[in-house]
Amino acid sequence: MAEDKFYQVLIIEDEYPARMLMIDYILNCHELKLAGIAEDGNKALDLLHEKDFDLVFVDINLPAFSGLDIIKKVKKESTFFILTTAYSEYAVDAFELDALDYLLKPFSFERFRKSVEKAIKFLKEHQSSKQIVNTNGQLTFQSDSATHILAFHDIHFISANNKTSVIHTENKDYETSRLLKDLEEKLPKKQFMRIHKGYLVNLDWIASLRYDKGGAYNIQLKNQDETILPVGRVYATALKENLGLR
Repeated sequence: MAEDKFYQVLIIEDEYPARMLMIDYILNCHELKLAGIAEDGNKALDLLHEKDFDLVFVDINLPAFSGLDIIKKVKKESTFFILTTAYSEYAVDAFELDALDYLLKPFSFERFRKSVEKAIKFLKEHQSSKQIVNTNGQLTFQSDSATHILAFHDIHFISANNKTSVIHTENKDYETSRLLKDLEEKLPKKQFMRIHKGYLVNLDWIASLRYDKGGAYNIQLKNQDETILPVGRVYATALKENLGLR
């Protein structure tokens, strides 16, 4: 977020009436600052590469590139998208790309405001959860607007959940806005290992490694639920080495 504490917003919209309506809506949200406007996919990509935006309202049907294509091409961890379109059939695609919301045209200011409030809540959690600290065998992180401290041993595994991660312990699961790769960097590699694109596991909690008839591996944990997690093929060899297996 910028120093003036407004969220920097980009509008990507090719239709003039819709673009003017979005400008009016944004100007009526005191937390938002209109920092850029693009009328087609090429200009949008140029702006997204030149500047950092917190929130992008993007139409799906655009000249040059679709809104979905733009999301796929932009790999900025701190930039989040809300789709605006007259077509409901793209909703599944939008959420698979981790869009924060999907505004179906025509939408009222009340619906727009609700979407903004949802986005701001997410952005605040995302900003605060960057403060991940690894000290004295403990992980300190933000979840549900609170600071939590967990001993490494108490963490069974961590799973990816779109743009968030879930830290699993015996008694509670904690959702944090940090990505799995960020948590992986903060945890000791001798104790925690990526076993799948969606899972990071505490090696101390592995009870067994299994090989099924289909040629895939999975692990079972020592926790009360005896959780079973899949092992990605590219991680299997390294996991066996870490477990002392050949």
